[in-house]
Amino acid sequence: MLKKLFQFSGFTLTELVIALALNGFIIVGLIAIFVSGLTHYNTMFQTNQLYTELHAAMDIMVMDIRRAGYWSQASSIIGTHSNTNPFMASGADISVNGSNNCILFTYDHTNSGSLPSISSSYDDLRYGYRLSGGAVQSRPWGATFACTAAASNWTNITDTNTINVSALNFALSTQVVTVGSHTMTIRYVTITLTGKLLSNTAITETLVENVRIANDKYT
Repeated sequence: MLKKLFQFSGFTLTELVIALALNGFIIVGLIAIFVSGLTHYNTMFQTNQLYTELHAAMDIMVMDIRRAGYWSQASSIIGTHSNTNPFMASGADISVNGSNNCILFTYDHTNSGSLPSISSSYDDLRYGYRLSGGAVQSRPWGATFACTAAASNWTNITDTNTINVSALNFALSTQVVTVGSHTMTIRYVTITLTGKLLSNTAITETLVENVRIANDKYT
């Protein structure tokens, strides 16, 4: 009687094994869902980290390049039919190297009215950005004002411990408007920036910005 009572009120060995197996499948499924969610979150976090780093570098370049050629004394040449802007003179005007991965330009950031000599003790009004060693670099005061400057001569603005910048392209284009014997040159720069995470090279991002140079060139 006790034997029958035990058999009807409990589980047989087969039923117990099946129940344990089902529980095991459920636990494995829950773990898989958790791991998948964690992986997705981690990928989203890494993608956002890459985007933030690249976007910060792009914003810096866009805001700076847009000012190329600005001269605080521009009003002084109105009606003279000539352009004596020192920030648009040869060697100072905006230019892109043959590889299209470096841009140089000047502008009157201090409103001094003139282009000073190169110095590391004050803003010498010469600026540049380039791709070097997997990083976006900017030219600091006093550094060589050339795309061929040594890597240590310029400063990284992206973190080489976090991301690798695989491509940086500057496309300088112009639109010329002729008025009588004079021309007005409108300049544009299209910046393309591509990078990937070092911790997960499968995660890449490309940003593109079109910059209208605010200061047109009159000749």
